[in-house]
Amino acid sequence: MRTAVYIRVSTEDQAREGFSIPAQREKLLSYVHSQGWEVHAVYADEGVSAKDTNRPALGQLLQDIRTGQIDVVLVYRLDRLTRSVLDLYQLLQEFDRHSVHFKSCTEVYDTTTAIGRLFITLVAALAQWERENLAERVKLGMSQMARERKRPGGPAPYGYNLVRGTLVVNQREAAGVRSMFERYDRGESPRQIAEWANHSGLRGKNGASWSASAVLRLLKNPVYHGALRWNYTDADQQRNDPEEWIIEEATHPAIIDQSCFSRVQERMSSRATRHPRVLSSRYLFSGLLYCSRCGSAMRGKTTTITGKREKSYTHRYYLCKNKLAGTCDAPAIREDRLEKAIVQELMQYSPESIAVMKEVYQTVLQTNSRAPAKETEQLLIRRQRWEQAYEEGFLTLPALREKISALELAAKEQERAYSAFSHVHHLDLDALSNWNLIWTYANEKERRLLVCTLIQRIDAEATDAASGQKNREVCLRLLSFH
Repeated sequence: MRTAVYIRVSTEDQAREGFSIPAQREKLLSYVHSQGWEVHAVYADEGVSAKDTNRPALGQLLQDIRTGQIDVVLVYRLDRLTRSVLDLYQLLQEFDRHSVHFKSCTEVYDTTTAIGRLFITLVAALAQWERENLAERVKLGMSQMARERKRPGGPAPYGYNLVRGTLVVNQREAAGVRSMFERYDRGESPRQIAEWANHSGLRGKNGASWSASAVLRLLKNPVYHGALRWNYTDADQQRNDPEEWIIEEATHPAIIDQSCFSRVQERMSSRATRHPRVLSSRYLFSGLLYCSRCGSAMRGKTTTITGKREKSYTHRYYLCKNKLAGTCDAPAIREDRLEKAIVQELMQYSPESIAVMKEVYQTVLQTNSRAPAKETEQLLIRRQRWEQAYEEGFLTLPALREKISALELAAKEQERAYSAFSHVHHLDLDALSNWNLIWTYANEKERRLLVCTLIQRIDAEATDAASGQKNREVCLRLLSFH
């Protein structure tokens, strides 16, 4: 078996015993030799988060899989590969497409059965919950720092230097910032300003040349009139709703005045153009549903019917591709009736779901019972290091007080987060395995994710009109799970 050994650590994981690159490499290679397998290559992503699949070593691994060089992918633990349910689904699909097995040396998964797939998906969901819960606590602490008019972190923007956590004007860069605002206020475009800046020898913080988009970002940043802005973008660098921003005025020296900044924002608003939003597919079973009569893919269609008293009814249907071409006589399938048939089928797996969730839930309880003590110990170690740095003269007293204040805030948020979980004494497994209930309360995106996670292919057809039924029900000829 040609084995791809995949290793990943984030900056947090590197500090934990047993998760370092050398530790994972040693244990994984020992496992490979014990199985009599062949090591094809070791793929290591160091200091990289598992929030997505945009990782250099993982990208090379997938490329080698596609070229047929690998038989099995081995990891130390599932969360080393991914902490996202959707990414897990896509990765397992890619592995299956090229007949590549997946193996964790510390966990037992059987991805060849539907219940095994459900189990590994639940474990990935818990890993995703752990990552998102930690991210929420960190974000909450940083937001509180911003409300207290303290800079939560990050590099200094162009025009400033960062001195002991405070922004100080860099006079040479500040002259370039003032010129950019003045030129835009006179009517020059961002592209013209970028060309002027590059011709004048101005460079960004990392020595990069100026572009029109970089100039626009600078002109929109309220930091230049002395304001602290936080939560402007999300983790994917997409702009948040303005109502979610935190803006505190006069937190540091300004480079331009408020009136100049306001004029520039008004001019940008008047120049802005809006582009139509590209909507994703609204059909839950798009790409999964096939005609049971001819095997062709079925496409979604929305129809609005006017009934009695001119009341309108909107329904989504799926039509066979060959029906449209005139080579198949399969009736259209209504989406709501297809949903009903699939949920009824899923309800048959409730006993297996309960058994799996009991095991996963016990694992979560054991993990979270140890986590608070470990995090508290880490906070205490950090405090002791900062106190030692103060005693040795590397930290000033105000800086020490600021760091201790941030630590105390983090400790309170940690206690609040775990106290909420510690009060859960009973898990309603019947409700969690009740697909009728889950489907009723899930929104459209959650239903789509659920369908893509569990179902590989659906072959169905509506009951024939000759059966005498006015409203055709849906017959599932094949429901294939991952």
